[in-house]
Parts: sequence; structure tokens; C-alpha cells
Amino acid sequence: MTTVEKIGFYLGIGVVLILLGMIFFSTNGITDFQALKQKEHRLSVQAETEARENRKMEKEIKSLKKDIEYIKHLAKHEHEMAEPDELIFKDKSKGKDTSP
Repeated sequence: MTTVEKIGFYLGIGVVLILLGMIFFSTNGITDFQALKQKEHRLSVQAETEARENRKMEKEIKSLKKDIEYIKHLAKHEHEMAEPDELIFKDKSKGKDTSP
């Protein structure tokens, strides 16, 4: 191989390496593409979680609007309310130390 051919060969390899570097590390390169794909995946997982939570809340809102048994259940168990004909017994020894 002559000197001119060697220079052309090495120059060609240099240009190819520079182009590969630009493809991988430029502003819109492969590394940015991979980072965007990861971000897209995280956001889609978050969106699905939020959608699931929204469906749960919509179901609860519908129950609160229409289901009287559900409202009674919430009043009794979450707000410690009782119906007029019910008696509530509370254990006073829960907070006390029972050892002699």
C-alpha cells in the first residue's frame, strides 16, 4: 500500500469514528434516545397507576351517591357512629397497664 492509500485509509477510519461518535453522543443521539425511552416507560407506569386510582375514586363516589349500605358502613367503621338502636361498648383497659 502506498503512502497516499494509507493516508486515505486512516482518514476514512477517522471520519467513520467521528460520525459514530456523533451518532451516539450528539444532542439527538442514541444515548438521548435511550434516556427518553426510559422516561417514557416511567411516565406510562405512573399514568397507569394514576388511572387505576381515578377508577377507584370514581367507584367510591358512585357508591357514596347511591349505596346507602356503603354510607352506613363508612359512618360506623370510619367515623365511629352508631344507629339509634345500637349500643357501643368500649374497652377502657386498652390504654392501661394490667400488670400488678
